Amino acid sequence: MANLQPRGETWESRSELVEVIVVVRTLTAFDTSWAVCGETIQVGWRAASCKEKYDARDAVSYLGETKDPFALTAFGMTFYVVTQAKHSAEVYRNSETLSFEDFVQGLMRINGNDENIIKTIYTALPTNKTGFPNPQGESLGVLAQRMHAHQLHPGENLVTLQKQVQAWIDQHLNMTGLAAFPSAISKDPTSVEVLLYQWCSEAFIQLGQDVYFGKTLSQIDPGMPAAFLAFDELIWKMLYQYPSFLSADMTTPRAQVIASLDRYFQVPQSQRSGGTAWLINTMEDEMRAIGVNGYNLAVVMFHLYLAINTNTRKTVFWLLSYLIHNPSLLATYRTETEAAFSPTGALVDPFLIQDPVRCPSVDAIWHETLRMTGWAASVRLITADTVIGDKLMRQGNRVMVPHRLLHFDSEVFGERPDEFRPERWMQKNGEDGPRTGNLARSPSWRPFGAGRTTCSGRFLARFSVTTFVATLLRRFDVQLVGNLPFPKADEGRPVLGTMSIKEGYDFKVKISLRK
Repeated sequence: MANLQPRGETWESRSELVEVIVVVRTLTAFDTSWAVCGETIQVGWRAASCKEKYDARDAVSYLGETKDPFALTAFGMTFYVVTQAKHSAEVYRNSETLSFEDFVQGLMRINGNDENIIKTIYTALPTNKTGFPNPQGESLGVLAQRMHAHQLHPGENLVTLQKQVQAWIDQHLNMTGLAAFPSAISKDPTSVEVLLYQWCSEAFIQLGQDVYFGKTLSQIDPGMPAAFLAFDELIWKMLYQYPSFLSADMTTPRAQVIASLDRYFQVPQSQRSGGTAWLINTMEDEMRAIGVNGYNLAVVMFHLYLAINTNTRKTVFWLLSYLIHNPSLLATYRTETEAAFSPTGALVDPFLIQDPVRCPSVDAIWHETLRMTGWAASVRLITADTVIGDKLMRQGNRVMVPHRLLHFDSEVFGERPDEFRPERWMQKNGEDGPRTGNLARSPSWRPFGAGRTTCSGRFLARFSVTTFVATLLRRFDVQLVGNLPFPKADEGRPVLGTMSIKEGYDFKVKISLRK
């Protein structure tokens, strides 16, 4: 077992070392949900003797409410778990001895990239290379992060995508557009009934695909969004590396998506219709320049397709679910965003919706939805012995920051952290507990990670989700069909961000033209 040591010291007894042996069938670095079984903590899978499922907060409680980093060991591999915001900040600041690239390369292997291609992508390139500037001589794998930021951080390139999102929403949020979705159960000239989770998924996968890849991808494979959804709902099998005979329901749609991307990239850029995002074309050009073509190019771009579509579809579902089950909040959201629309319902000022001063409740609802439904952890490979939280973490192991644990800290987010309470984001210092300052700037607030690997898509994600919801509520009334409870999240399966809905808990809503 690996030791988690104070700087310059050795642990003298078992009571001084918070270390737990982990029993797992398949090792994973992605699940932050543990089952406590006797004297062990199990990651992901539930042993036959386990009767209850716990999350990271229960694991910390089980370990005596420790605030120090602790170690999880399985099959000779150790994960150091960081539970304090100040320690997580140390992790995110350290790009010298803590590597995020190990996680990315692991996904590339799982999804089919050749080992020599991975090596090529992570080999340093010359500073005078053609194409996207590379003043620091970084590999394309690292340089890609800068390319994402160039497209998705505030600026002209982001505005270009935001305008395309706005146009897509305007085109599809009408009765004709609603009736065209496969999830439409029943429809008449003034209303349609849909399964909300299914509809949000269909809409946002198609939106992301169209905005980034244009119309050509849908022309190649009209069923690609449905295939991706089937894969994404079973992504936990990929993360657990299920054997093929147990995961055909995941691998088959994944293969369809990759094959369709392969066909897409066989079409010359000049012949693709509907407009393609700068990021897609530039990533393609850069990959081809170092010899990444064909199937391997499609697999690389599959990860970008995954990043675009895996979380926004679920986030818009949860945000709408909270509004539908809280009519007063829904009314507030509608009232605050009313000024963004013309009298005829046309969206004329989408950026008003993003303004926390003019739309403070929208801002609070957005943040609280992310806080309640995020279920990811950041993982880094330790490339050299490193001290975090005054504890020595050994080279070759991994350090994990479970975001959900941070997001449910009552000392930061106030009383009743398990409840959806957007007002916690609007309270002044001194109200409702010991919190001070702006919660959105708190080191405990990590819905998009932190440091140089912070999700570049966070600005477009917020714009897309909040604009979609505002437009929907401006044009339609949305009502529950039946008297159903709030849907349950699937907390037992790992995801790469936002939780999925528990199977069988999707629910019908009626979307009717406002009078």
